[in-house]
Amino acid sequence: MTSSVILPKLTYEMHEGRILEWLAVEGAPVSPGQVLFIVETDKAAIEVPAEESGVLLKILVPVGETVPVSSTVAYIGAAGETPVEAEVGSLAGGDAGTAAGAAQVVASAATPAGGVSGASDGSIPASPIARKMARELGIDLGAVLAFSGGKRVREADVQAYVDAQRQVEPPVREPAPFEMSAIPASPVAPAPSTPQPAFELVRPTPLQKTMAARMSLAAAIPQMAAACDVDLTNLEQLKNRLQPGWELAQGYRLTYTHLMAALIARAAAACRGANASWTEEGIRFYRDVHLGVAMASERGLVVPVVRDAGRRPLREIAGEIIRLQRAAEHNRLPLGDLENGTITMTNVGMLGITLSIPLLNPPQSAIVGVGAKREQVVLVGGEITVKPVAAITVVADHRVMDGAAVAAFLNQIKQLVEHPRAALGLESV
Repeated sequence: MTSSVILPKLTYEMHEGRILEWLAVEGAPVSPGQVLFIVETDKAAIEVPAEESGVLLKILVPVGETVPVSSTVAYIGAAGETPVEAEVGSLAGGDAGTAAGAAQVVASAATPAGGVSGASDGSIPASPIARKMARELGIDLGAVLAFSGGKRVREADVQAYVDAQRQVEPPVREPAPFEMSAIPASPVAPAPSTPQPAFELVRPTPLQKTMAARMSLAAAIPQMAAACDVDLTNLEQLKNRLQPGWELAQGYRLTYTHLMAALIARAAAACRGANASWTEEGIRFYRDVHLGVAMASERGLVVPVVRDAGRRPLREIAGEIIRLQRAAEHNRLPLGDLENGTITMTNVGMLGITLSIPLLNPPQSAIVGVGAKREQVVLVGGEITVKPVAAITVVADHRVMDGAAVAAFLNQIKQLVEHPRAALGLESV
């Protein structure tokens, strides 16, 4: 029996999903738990597994397409079996006569075996979700059971029945216009060519829609920003001292992002207002620092979270950032890595941007922007010298942090960055 593969509702706010990749191919056998495809939701790229065994008969939604939740995206069945969608489509694809034949396929399903239509739904074996879905759509479960040919109606069977009904609905024919054939036609100038539009309209992805909604929410929050330059001399020396052995032992290069993440998390642990969120019930001050690190990916900006970053050693924080970056690059970030951050860091230094003033990441009370390292001429003890510096910006929810609290948090970051060995427990390095 052919079964529909539907797009499940994977997050609370998910209404649609975009197919990023099919990991199974048409004609290949699949088994329960095997990942069929990856879908982009409002938050993450999530793997969707098969629920039953069989052969992937047909893929209905190609990569890049966005469809609503509960849409049928593929069919699974026995080898050589023809999907219901293909059977109905072959009947509905011709003239009015064949369309009527297609309607008969669905209409015949409306009368269950035995010729009794409208049997009591309570007597039809069905899952609770399928029963609820049929009730809301006003569909006879007996008709769905006959249509599917199975022993028990599932949610996918109801959806397949609805899809089939939509395909065979006869087109509405417009009333024939007044016949003008008896009147000689007058010469008509050829219609001018349609001008090309001055723009390209691109439908936003689910992730882009979510980001737009969150940025609109952020813009409504009263925010304040403060920035200062920090001296990177000691941080640069520490990085250069650690780098050779680090790359050999860990298998990747230590970066300023790793160091800044560890130091900012420690600063947030010391300034409770920076690790908080405003709610209608009151201000939540979080006991642990879960640092979101903004990253670019093919899907757009994502902010995976380093858990308990305020207490973890540099090696663990750096390794976790590497893991999250690799997952983001391959669209494999699980939903759990994107939720429940308490503060965010965004580093635009690798792009050469010297100053970043980001918007808040609601409901977090603070976000820290890190600019590019640059050489700056300074006067030290009456002598001119050049030092490596970077601009660091703190943007905060003004309902949670007043100006003094923001300045104190920024100063705490500055002190830790300029004295990183003690902050990271690396005094012996």
